[in-house]
Amino acid sequence: MTFEELENELPNGFHDAQLHSMRTDYVSGSAVLRMALDFGNPDGPKREDYRIGELRVSGLYFCVIDPPDPSYRYVPHGTALNVSGDPAKSDTFPALEGLYRTLPPGVSCYRFFVHEWNSFINIAARDVQVSWIEEGSATTVATS
Repeated sequence: MTFEELENELPNGFHDAQLHSMRTDYVSGSAVLRMALDFGNPDGPKREDYRIGELRVSGLYFCVIDPPDPSYRYVPHGTALNVSGDPAKSDTFPALEGLYRTLPPGVSCYRFFVHEWNSFINIAARDVQVSWIEEGSATTVATS
């Protein structure tokens, strides 16, 4: 599953998500992003209802973290980073156009805008799955 496919299966996609941690393993070509994702309904009684999950990325081709904008207060001070995700675009990641030509079919590029930094985390990978964290243990759950 691509980031875009997973985003479409989540009630609010990656909008207003909270990034808690990120581990990248280049030897195994994988990454794990621990995030709180919003399952709330803006028109219902629970406007915001966050669930903690781990996005398990496999077939990792690259993970590029842009530096924070120095005019922003970019130090999180013990809180999660507020992010929103969407497919990566060459207008905000100029190297992407050239990189796309070298990636095999099935690899997608996705980006998370980090609000506290006013910059992006760009990831190219073949597959992403989500495991929901319940009472201290990870449980893989289908989102649909």
